[in-house]
Amino acid sequence: MRNLSLPALTAVLMSTAAGAQTAPVAVPYTVQTQPGARSGGGTVNDVALWVNPANPADSRLITADQNNGLFTYALDGGEVQGNTEGTSVSVDVLGGFPLAGGTNAALVLSANPTLTGLVPYVMDATDGGGLTRLSPTVAPLDVGVSYATVRLARGADGTIQAFGGLAAGGLRQFALTPTDGGVTGTPVRDIPAGTVLGLAVDPAYRALYVAQQGQGLYRYGADADAGILGTQVVGLGDGGLTSVGRIALYEASGVDGYLVASDPNANTFVVFDRRTLGRVGAFQLVQDGGTDAVEQSRGLVAYSGALGTAFPEGLFVAHDGVSSSTLTDNLKLTSWGNVARAFSPPLIIAQQPADGGVDGGTGTDGGGGVIVNPGDGNPHGGGGGTDDDSGCGCTSTSVPAIATLGLLAMSLLGRRRRS
Repeated sequence: MRNLSLPALTAVLMSTAAGAQTAPVAVPYTVQTQPGARSGGGTVNDVALWVNPANPADSRLITADQNNGLFTYALDGGEVQGNTEGTSVSVDVLGGFPLAGGTNAALVLSANPTLTGLVPYVMDATDGGGLTRLSPTVAPLDVGVSYATVRLARGADGTIQAFGGLAAGGLRQFALTPTDGGVTGTPVRDIPAGTVLGLAVDPAYRALYVAQQGQGLYRYGADADAGILGTQVVGLGDGGLTSVGRIALYEASGVDGYLVASDPNANTFVVFDRRTLGRVGAFQLVQDGGTDAVEQSRGLVAYSGALGTAFPEGLFVAHDGVSSSTLTDNLKLTSWGNVARAFSPPLIIAQQPADGGVDGGTGTDGGGGVIVNPGDGNPHGGGGGTDDDSGCGCTSTSVPAIATLGLLAMSLLGRRRRS
């Protein structure tokens, strides 16, 4: 039998380690939304979290309804408001958007097929968390273009950026500028990224993660001058992904945390380490006893800040496309602590401020904090890795696999010397 060369042996072992998978763990949800008559059924396409800076427990979930518009829900699952100005296929929110008069508000951006563009709103914290459209007589941003995905982020220079996955394929990046009573969007980059199903921006690593239909997860630079070439993080069939949909970032600290990707075909959520992009594991969201599991999910939120007494350890939210308990689709909510402790060893949980509040975030960019140990064997630092931001999108190899690789390599070299 022909001996493998050392490079070939390395490739085999790396492939074996990356492909080794574990069964998904079960995580119980504790709250689910009760959609009202206006919100229909089977039509939710995305979800975003607005964090109330004055009272985090009074935060809101915003759903994009592809037949009815935007709907907001309290964290107890009750519907608060419906905005049926056209339809919506995607929504995101970011705090600290400057308004006229020197005030700030949370900017909400909706991908609206009816109005063919990106429609901006603000969340009014003084009105029970209600949405108000900016510049109601002005056309949407990039009018005449249909979007399937939208995400907001801050640039390295503090500017507000928008990323939109075009319905026809590709990705467009905007710089958003406040105007008199409204907002303008200036296109700064187009990326030929195929059909975009999910987006997430990591501000610490200046990384833009893109879920591409039929391809997998890719990483691009988040800045406008980062070019248009991306690196594949994981392809379908690798890293436990059979399909890919929406994605979310859990920021446990400035550099630690997880990238969570929905796998709608498998009805699971796959967790990748934020530093190394190696697969950590996967989980399913279920009722106690494993009933009414989340299926065909089209939206998720992972938030690390405390949200009152109901969610003091952060929040994970997933859209459930087939909810037997409400006979329609809805949202399922659980503490991030429940997700973290379902794994062995447990995932990281961000330490919360002593007063249970957040550090000023009014969109999904808040939270963070110091890593705490939720149990024996907690992988501090997200399982290791470095702070290298070289753009490598490789899955990491497990420690046992590396040890095995070293032993076999030494054995192979020893055989060569003896011969």
